[in-house]
Amino acid sequence: MDYNKLLQYKTPLYAFDINVLVDRINYLKSKIDGELVYAIKANTFIAKEIESEVSRFEICSNGEYEICDELNIDPKKMLISGVYKDEESISNMMQKHDIGKYTIESMEQFKLLEKLTKKYNKETHVLIRLTSNNQFGVNEDEVKEIYKKNKNLIIDGIEYFSGTQKTHLKRFGKEVDYINEFVKNLEQELNIEVKEIEYGLGLPVYYFKDDDFNEDEFLEEVNKELQKLKHKKLYIELGRSIAATCGNYITSVVDMKENKNGIHVILDGGINHLVYYGQTMAMRVPYFEVLNKKENNLKTVNLYGSLCTINDIILKGIEIDNLNIGDKLVFKRVGAYSMTEAISLF
Repeated sequence: MDYNKLLQYKTPLYAFDINVLVDRINYLKSKIDGELVYAIKANTFIAKEIESEVSRFEICSNGEYEICDELNIDPKKMLISGVYKDEESISNMMQKHDIGKYTIESMEQFKLLEKLTKKYNKETHVLIRLTSNNQFGVNEDEVKEIYKKNKNLIIDGIEYFSGTQKTHLKRFGKEVDYINEFVKNLEQELNIEVKEIEYGLGLPVYYFKDDDFNEDEFLEEVNKELQKLKHKKLYIELGRSIAATCGNYITSVVDMKENKNGIHVILDGGINHLVYYGQTMAMRVPYFEVLNKKENNLKTVNLYGSLCTINDIILKGIEIDNLNIGDKLVFKRVGAYSMTEAISLF
């Protein structure tokens, strides 16, 4: 990205590099066998730019649906997911569009979708979300119960997701074996066909300069495990892994001061704009640079945002080019969640 083109704009601001984004999607497609699903909660702002690059969008709230609807995203590419589905929202969706698919994440959601499908005389395709023993999805017995009680829905398959930033290959192996065995037993017991599986990989994104990670080798091993599911139509759901690297966050130095605890640099944006994974602000060094600085006159400083809280710490004890008020810094790999997860109204 040519950051010089961004210097004309007021900060703080986000900039998303669509070329980087598309390259990232193509890279993932080359490494992973399966249709790619984008979890839109990671970054709603880039959705329209990649509509032709992914097979579907996972939409976890009515707000996300309204964004996609406003962007004229193809309803057939929408998978309406989420732990909470209310009757008014689902009714509006069904009346307005022929939605691609819905997930069933509870017995109440099953009853709701059955009821509204009959009411509006819709052809409703669904995936049943199998729980990984958290608040999402239904248990094994409930999956079977839904299949047995279903009258109005077209059940296409199973969805499974257990979390994000998964770094242990053995975990992928165990999950794939579990999904595969469950589907096999389900088909035999109920004499049905599970046509597709959507699996949320939760691939890791490495945000910090001290991370040591060979993604090529990692994805090759993950993909070997996925081959066990290739007898079904396989959809791979990703959010963070797709969006993270395309994002840049630019912020300006607005004040500086010094006391016995060091040099303190105040930025116009802080923890209300910048979120990496977990509570990692100030503890590790992300990928960043000072724009248009070539002095090679390093000083150790602390970087803070401008919120009225002592917790608004971006980096502590960092060696950086001698800063002046008005200088701009760009923080990289912020394409996922910084815009949607940060406390932006603080």
